[in-house]
Amino acid sequence: MKSHQTIISLIVVASLISGCAATGAPGRMRLRDRMAMRAAETPFIPGVVERSLTLDGVRRSYLILDDARPGTKAPVVILLHGGGGNGGTMISRWQAKAHAEGLILVAPNGMGQKAKAGTWNAGGCCGEAMTSGSDDVHFIGALIDQMSRSADVDANRIFVAGLSNGGMLAHRVAIAMPERLAGVAIVAGAMFGGEPAPRAPVPILIMHGMKDQVVGFNGGMSPTRFVARAQSKPFKPVSYAANFWRKADGCTALPNIVTQGDVTTEVSGNCRAGSEVRVYRLASANHGWPGATDGMAPALERNRYDAISATDVIWDFFKAHPRDPRP
Repeated sequence: MKSHQTIISLIVVASLISGCAATGAPGRMRLRDRMAMRAAETPFIPGVVERSLTLDGVRRSYLILDDARPGTKAPVVILLHGGGGNGGTMISRWQAKAHAEGLILVAPNGMGQKAKAGTWNAGGCCGEAMTSGSDDVHFIGALIDQMSRSADVDANRIFVAGLSNGGMLAHRVAIAMPERLAGVAIVAGAMFGGEPAPRAPVPILIMHGMKDQVVGFNGGMSPTRFVARAQSKPFKPVSYAANFWRKADGCTALPNIVTQGDVTTEVSGNCRAGSEVRVYRLASANHGWPGATDGMAPALERNRYDAISATDVIWDFFKAHPRDPRP
């Protein structure tokens, strides 16, 4: 099976490269050709298959790691990388969990002119995706539609987890299609204000380092200059996002707050339709994915923090919140 997937991956990459070569120099490439070239240069990960779909004339690529157990309907986790990253940087953080739990991982690639360095249009950030008006919510919606039609997928256990710029997009996806998702997790992401209320509640997990020097815990323009240049609006503080989702999910009880060492957890229960809002404040954490460091990741995400494992905590949260298929 693994060798078959490897052959598929090599065929896809070869076809993408040949298609780009026919278009001429990168500076003269159309957007869809730049996207194809960027996808072709995504780092190869054993067991991962690269696929693409075309939306509004633009080819969008994504990676799939299928560790579903034979004869079962598998949960799907859609992973949204941070700005300057790619789908491979997220799959590497979830590979072991997918194998242990029988997951299907779907890791789309953002938009960018440089290979392996994509961004997402999150409204107030970031980069080419924002300035070009890329409809990334539509892209993720199309992936959810596609995965939902698969006989091997449990449509009641489709989750989204995003880091940084990907976390910002995860907020937008949760607002746009809460009835399609069983849960959403945001690590080191932010909102921008003025977001509409979602049509239905959705379980939300937010994790953020209080020493974050890229997406500040208290909001505002990024302390990192080139990130601030990629913003069109200041970030809202983590407290804004937490309160937005508590209201959206109809949580009526005050948060239960527990501090263990460096980690403070705020759990808001008594929410509509069994939803929950769970916030993790990490006192000494900078920007990145807690519990993992990855040489493939953008330099801003390589800050080591071992007081908690984001992958473990998020999967435990997701596992506890299958979607209720009843209206």
